[in-house]
Amino acid sequence: MELKCLCNLAGFAPHNPSRFDTKTLRSTIPSMEGPEILFRYRGYVQDEVGEFLGKADQPLDDLFRYQLGWTEDGVPNLGKCLRPAMCLLACESLNGDLNHCIPIAAGIEMVHNFSLIHDDIEDGDELRHHRSTVWAQFGRNPAMLSGLGLWTVAYKIIGQASNRGMSATKLLEVRSILNETCSEIIQGQEQDLSFETRRDVALAEYIEMIGRKSAALFGTSLRLGALVAGASSEEAERLDLFGRQLGLAFQIRDDILGIWGEGSATGKPVGADIIRRKKSLPVVHAFEQAVGSDRDLLRSVYTKDDVSDADVNDVLEVLQRWNCRYFAQGLAEDYRSTAMDALSKAHIDGEARQRFDELMAFILERDY
Repeated sequence: MELKCLCNLAGFAPHNPSRFDTKTLRSTIPSMEGPEILFRYRGYVQDEVGEFLGKADQPLDDLFRYQLGWTEDGVPNLGKCLRPAMCLLACESLNGDLNHCIPIAAGIEMVHNFSLIHDDIEDGDELRHHRSTVWAQFGRNPAMLSGLGLWTVAYKIIGQASNRGMSATKLLEVRSILNETCSEIIQGQEQDLSFETRRDVALAEYIEMIGRKSAALFGTSLRLGALVAGASSEEAERLDLFGRQLGLAFQIRDDILGIWGEGSATGKPVGADIIRRKKSLPVVHAFEQAVGSDRDLLRSVYTKDDVSDADVNDVLEVLQRWNCRYFAQGLAEDYRSTAMDALSKAHIDGEARQRFDELMAFILERDY
């Protein structure tokens, strides 16, 4: 299937005319590594978003472009572009029309970025992708508005699918599913914030929270790709389950990197989540398992207003004694196994299955 470049971002010339060659895209994204799926559709998503943001000149549009890395001294940066890639791969694997699906995939990425902006504000994160977050750069109130603004941009972009031939009925279904997913994401974020003041967060509660906050959009990305392709409800369910299990593994890997990840790869210091007193999965596991002085130390550190470097080192030692990193990685592997089982039941060809397999391997082994 041959697709045509939709536009060039005004003022941001491409680094190479061959924008959609995966090797070229890899070379224009600093420090970006991963399976081919992360680059396969990236250019189309960038151009679809560029239709709305390339020439826009309202004050919030600068914040949108900043969030996406579209600045005069940078290159377009959609992060991993993982969710739209999964949406488009699901559609292509089921012989769907990518021209219909590209606006949906681009809209999904804008919903994801809306959630990231608000997540950074609520968590107080000042760095993302090795640079200041939107709120740290422009202030909390403008950042809150830009997050809401990106949500509206998402729905404007999705609406373009009707101009490509998608029926009004199917477009309404797409929007309905995405609305439900946005509700899940918000509920998950509310749960996450409530954990900050609690010492008794259970592992099952934590998994429920990331299932909403993180994994839901993974599943929906695949479900919508299948829907656009005209797949049966059963097939869409299988891909949704695959995506949600993969999303759980993805978030657990993020939790591991949030504590033990190298700053040069993650853009955050080692122990970043401990400094923020974030109750990520390794810490939740430690609270459930640790006893005696180790449990007392965790309680002490996670009630402090300011966490010192010495505190971080003490917590890291507790996590090591109770094998928390090993436990988290093992749980992520379990979710990958469940995801693979769901994928094995999907009616996709061997080539598509291999791409999904490569994606799963990347998620469990990545360092950013």
